[in-house]
Amino acid sequence: MNTANSAINARGNGVLVLLLLALAGYLLPWVTAPNAAMTLNAFDLAEWTSLHPIQQQAMPPLIVPLLLRAQLAILAVLIALWSISRNERFFAILFVALLSVSQLPPLEFLNNVADLNYRQLLFLALATIILTTGLGLILPAQFRPFVIIFLAVSGIVTSLLGQSQAIELYQVTLEQGETGGGLWLIVVAYAAISLNGLRRFLSRR
Repeated sequence: MNTANSAINARGNGVLVLLLLALAGYLLPWVTAPNAAMTLNAFDLAEWTSLHPIQQQAMPPLIVPLLLRAQLAILAVLIALWSISRNERFFAILFVALLSVSQLPPLEFLNNVADLNYRQLLFLALATIILTTGLGLILPAQFRPFVIIFLAVSGIVTSLLGQSQAIELYQVTLEQGETGGGLWLIVVAYAAISLNGLRRFLSRR
């Protein structure tokens, strides 16, 4: 019994490390440039693209910022689904709260509720809270590995797609910029999380 509990705790700690690596990847540069001020992580890159005229006029508008910002919601849901013990749930609640607050629009939103960028930020913050609460409390344990795998794979696809479109805008506008290591770190972390989800599913059979 103790051996089984130790194995579960070890897997939980391993997933926690992967989630922290994914968050670190989000915060590390996704676009590097000779000018340090224009070396941007995913959060800053989403904000930069949201101000670009092409994204303002795109159909649907602000799709690239949405792809980049969605990573925080994905990570929040993943940590909510992985949490099992009381300590893990406490960490998950704190993690989700921080990620949700980080997505809230600035107070200027109250004076400009029609701004699409601010509305997107508010939507993602609310979606993060609703999804983590709903899936964390309602989703049966046997279905969680499927959702974890789906979210991790979705994170890989949306990260690569969002960054590739963002760097095109970046290079067209500034003529310089290369893919940063943060993108590859989050992709590798997502891939490892999906494999852990698959292993979690197979272990229940």
